[in-house]
Amino acid sequence: MDKILSVSSLNLYVKSILEQDENLRFIAVEGELSNFKKYPSGHCYFSLKDAASAIRGVMFSFYASNLSFKPENGMKVIVKGKVSLYEKSGDYQINVTDMFLSGEGAYRLAFERLKEKLEKEGLFDTSRKKSLPAVPFKVGVATSVKGAALHDILSTAQRRFPCAQIVLAPCAVQGQEAEASVVRAIKALDRADDIQVIIIARGGGSKEDLWVFNSEEIARVAFACKKPTVSAIGHEIDFSILDFVCDVRAATPTAAAEIVFPDRNSLYMNLISVEKSLSSSMDRLIKYKENQLKLAEKSDGFIRTLNMVRINRARLKNISRTLKSGINSKLEKRQLDLKAKTQILEQQSPLANLKRGYALIYKDNSPAKAYNFTAGETVQILTYSQKLECEVKKCEIRKD
Repeated sequence: MDKILSVSSLNLYVKSILEQDENLRFIAVEGELSNFKKYPSGHCYFSLKDAASAIRGVMFSFYASNLSFKPENGMKVIVKGKVSLYEKSGDYQINVTDMFLSGEGAYRLAFERLKEKLEKEGLFDTSRKKSLPAVPFKVGVATSVKGAALHDILSTAQRRFPCAQIVLAPCAVQGQEAEASVVRAIKALDRADDIQVIIIARGGGSKEDLWVFNSEEIARVAFACKKPTVSAIGHEIDFSILDFVCDVRAATPTAAAEIVFPDRNSLYMNLISVEKSLSSSMDRLIKYKENQLKLAEKSDGFIRTLNMVRINRARLKNISRTLKSGINSKLEKRQLDLKAKTQILEQQSPLANLKRGYALIYKDNSPAKAYNFTAGETVQILTYSQKLECEVKKCEIRKD
């Protein structure tokens, strides 16, 4: 006879087989929630069913506390966990560690989880958002060359601010290559020194088409940009993770261009208004200063100061006349002294003696003494009006 087992032993054996099976340890199952009940302990018990079958499920409080939605009967969900067996009742069940809404709900759940994560890290913090330049002359655009978004941005820019230059960084905006392509485009535009603002744009589409802009990598690259960024993804009702990260969110590509590019007519009118305001302010300032000056002229302090200036001016004139008179007197005296001394010098000069009839004798063009002469030699005699060349005929030494 075969060995007889207790019910508990059998259940433990079956449980061990189920839990050791690699194919049943990490599974994902899709189905509809029914008989869902959450106990005060935080544990959740439910059934997961489809059109033909059902299976029991349990989600213990540790995992249930991480749910981002409230499970309700009738919801279609995807659960992750392992297959096991509840020993007491012998019921086969799934021990659930994660639960997601299936279909649209799964997308939404992933979106909310990433949004919550990035928000906690501060990527949506409004205090860290950069302001857009008032008048950008060079704008970078990351979008598809073939999409309507580029056409909308170009036409709007041409209409509003045609002098702006647009630099296109072409990229795929859907498909498997889109994430890496958008990342490269944003980085390339951010590296360009003269680009003042970056628009990241894509036209409308299904949620699946727009899903790439919920990428965590794209979000982090946009957040790291040194230049201000504008997101323009999909239609007005569409929101993406990128919208929360960028410095400005535009409902459509056209709206992004209207936000970034100023209207030239409005700029012109603003300039006229500023000119008038400045002119008016200047007129008011001049009038105010004129009134202040008039009041200052009538004040006692100004009058006293003016009188002091007049008195000191008169004193300066008197001092100037006195100095001028003294200087002229000294100059006249000095001139007379100079004239007298000049006359004395002239009277004592050799020329004065020559003028009185005396003469100078030179020998070999040098002044000579009388006792140096000998008969027959030639000497020069200089009178006041003539120079004579003479020959010595006779020399006598005179004794006094």
